[in-house]
Amino acid sequence: MDQAVHPNQALAERLASALRQDEFVLYGQLIAPLVTVQGAGPFREILIRFQEEENKLLPPGSFFSILEDSGLMPYLDRWVVNRVVRWIRGRLAVKPDWPVPHNSINLSADTLTDRKFAEYAGRHLRAAALPPGSISFEIICDGALGRIEALLALAEQLRPEGCRFILARFDGGDAAQELRRRLRPEFVKLSPGLVRLLAQGSAGVERVDAINRDCHARGIKTIAEHVESERTIEQLRELGVDFAQGFGVEAPQPLA
Repeated sequence: MDQAVHPNQALAERLASALRQDEFVLYGQLIAPLVTVQGAGPFREILIRFQEEENKLLPPGSFFSILEDSGLMPYLDRWVVNRVVRWIRGRLAVKPDWPVPHNSINLSADTLTDRKFAEYAGRHLRAAALPPGSISFEIICDGALGRIEALLALAEQLRPEGCRFILARFDGGDAAQELRRRLRPEFVKLSPGLVRLLAQGSAGVERVDAINRDCHARGIKTIAEHVESERTIEQLRELGVDFAQGFGVEAPQPLA
């Protein structure tokens, strides 16, 4: 048992040190418009890699669980906000007319209940004076369940700072719909399971179409993630889904 604990503890300490030493690396993945979206500019999701020894980059699946178990996810989320804001400010300093992209930053479930996160993010955004809509915060449905009041308080504090919200892994179920009703997100990301339904014939297409229409009726833009093929892109475009993201659109690229 001790042999199973020690490696995780050592890795947790290594990750905590990496946060202090800026050893994480930011990537971005394009979220491409499929239809004409008024006022839509460059749009990407911010992704994280951990730079290990010999410049080896580890994907989040290899270290997120350690950060969660160690209570470090809110600190990682703060780090991402700080670095994205600094990156935008750096680009604008070189080219003031640079079209600032819309950047989607994932928030962990633990960050939703971190009472100081909204203050931290708001302070950095005000100091940077970024254009409204430069930052969205992406929340996974399952992570928000049981934390809805904390999420609503977070949104109330950060929307006045020009932030928008994305409800991810949305499957159209009752719990997800209730969360959508209360949060009123600007965007909904259809769950990968819904996107896979498109390959299963008319019933799957009708399911995605119904959810997409329901979101549009509420003034919410839709994003399909984990899109892997041109055929899926064509289907989503025919259904009027607003955006697509995945390796069939573009692989993640270093933010720098």
